[in-house]
Amino acid sequence: MFNVIYLFSAILVFILVPDKYSTFNESYNLFLSLIYIFLFFLFLFQQRLTDRNWLRFDVVFLIGYTIVHFQIPFLASIGIEPSRPNFVWINKDVVNYATWMSTVAISLWMLGYSCIVNKNARYHEPQNFIVNYNLLDLLLVVSFSGFILTVGNNFLRGAYNVDSWGTAATYFLLILEILLYLKILYFFKELQKELSLKKILKKFLSNKLFIFILFTYILLFFLSGSRGEILRIFLLIGFAYSLYIKKISFKFVIVAIILGSFVFTLMGLGRGREAADLSNKNLITRGYENLKESDKTGNFTEELATSVRIQYRAIDTVPQNHPYLYGLTYIGTISGAVPFASGFVIKNLNIPTCYTGSASFFTCIGQGTNITYGEGSEILSDIYINFSLFGVFLIMFLFGAFTSKAKNGVLKGSFNYILVYSIMLITALAMNRGTILYAFKDIIYILFMHWLLSRKLK
Repeated sequence: MFNVIYLFSAILVFILVPDKYSTFNESYNLFLSLIYIFLFFLFLFQQRLTDRNWLRFDVVFLIGYTIVHFQIPFLASIGIEPSRPNFVWINKDVVNYATWMSTVAISLWMLGYSCIVNKNARYHEPQNFIVNYNLLDLLLVVSFSGFILTVGNNFLRGAYNVDSWGTAATYFLLILEILLYLKILYFFKELQKELSLKKILKKFLSNKLFIFILFTYILLFFLSGSRGEILRIFLLIGFAYSLYIKKISFKFVIVAIILGSFVFTLMGLGRGREAADLSNKNLITRGYENLKESDKTGNFTEELATSVRIQYRAIDTVPQNHPYLYGLTYIGTISGAVPFASGFVIKNLNIPTCYTGSASFFTCIGQGTNITYGEGSEILSDIYINFSLFGVFLIMFLFGAFTSKAKNGVLKGSFNYILVYSIMLITALAMNRGTILYAFKDIIYILFMHWLLSRKLK
C-alpha cells in the first residue's frame, strides 16, 4: 500500500510540472509543501511499524531535507519572506520548478526505501571479532598529536578557518575522527543490553586515554565554534546507545533538535576566522550578543534552509548557460578515498579548480574570479549539474533503496553495515547541504580501519 502511495504521489506531482521559468506561485508551492508534509508523516508512520527507535538515518535525513528544500518556499507561500531575500532568491522565477523537483525526488527516495523490505531481526548479535585495542590507542595518540602539531595556532586559539590548515592537519583529523567513531562503536558493542547508565559511565571512565582525547577534541571544536565535528560525535553516541542499549524515543529526538539548534546557532554567531579578531568574551557570550543584534531570533534553522539557493542557482545556470558536467565533480571525491591521491588525479587530468567539486563549481558561478567565501552545495543540485533532472530522480530512487539495504544490514547485526549506516547517519544533515557522496570517504576509511584493527573469531 505504501509503495503505491509513494509511486502515485510521484506520478501526480510529475504530471503537474511547471515551466522552468515562471512567476512564483504561492498556491502551487503551498500545494507541493502539503503533499510533502503528508508523505513525510506517512513515511515515518510506515517505519514506526517496524522500528521503534527514532534515531535513524531516514529521520535525520528527512528533517534536513525538509528544512533545506521546503522551509523557505513554504513560508514564502504563506507570505513570510526569508530574512535575506536578495541572498536567497537567486532567481525567484525558478522556485516553482525547484520545489516541484524536490517533491518528486523525495517521493522516489521514499519509494526506493520502501521497496527494500525491512525484515525483523535482533539488533545485538554476539561478538564475532576481537579488536587490537593497543594498536587502536597507539593510532589515536599519533593522529591526535599529529593534528595538534599541524593545525596551527589560529585554531588552537579559538578560531575556525579550515583554509589556514595544511593538508597534513586535514588528514590527521580524518584519521582521528574515524578512530574515535570506531572506539565509540566498539565500546557500546561490548556492553550488555539494557545496562544502566551508572554502569555505562563507570566503564566509560575506565578508558582514561580515550576520555582525554575525546573531551579535548570536543572542547577544541566547541571553542572554535565548529559544529559539525561535535554534532557527529553526539549523533554517533546516541545511535550506538540506541542500537546496543535502549531505543531512543521521538520525544527525546525533538527536544535534542530544539536545544541543539539553539546552542549551535549561538556557536555559529560567536565564531570567527581569525583569533586576533576575537574579543576576550567566550564563544557563547559572543554568539548571544550577536544574536540579539541580528534578525535570526526565533528561526534557528534559516542558515541551513538558505542552502536551497544553490538549487535555484543550479536550475538557473545548467544547461542554459553551462553544459552538464557528467560526473566531473565526483572525480576528486572518489579519488580522495586514497590518501593524497585527489590532488594528483586532479592535476594529471588537468581539471580546473572550478570543477573539483560541486561547491567549487557553484562558488565560481556565483562569484567569478572575486571569490570571498564558499557558496557550498546542495544534494539535488550536486546531482542535477552532473546528470540532469532525470539523473536526480533515478539516483534519489537508488539512494533510497541503498539506504534501506544498509538499514537491513544493521538489523541483521552485520558490523560492516553498522559502520556504513553510522557514517550515513552522522552526516545526514550535512548531506542535504552537500553532495550525494558526502559520506563516501569516511565510509571507505572506517571500513579499512576496522579491517586493520579487528580479527574474526574462528
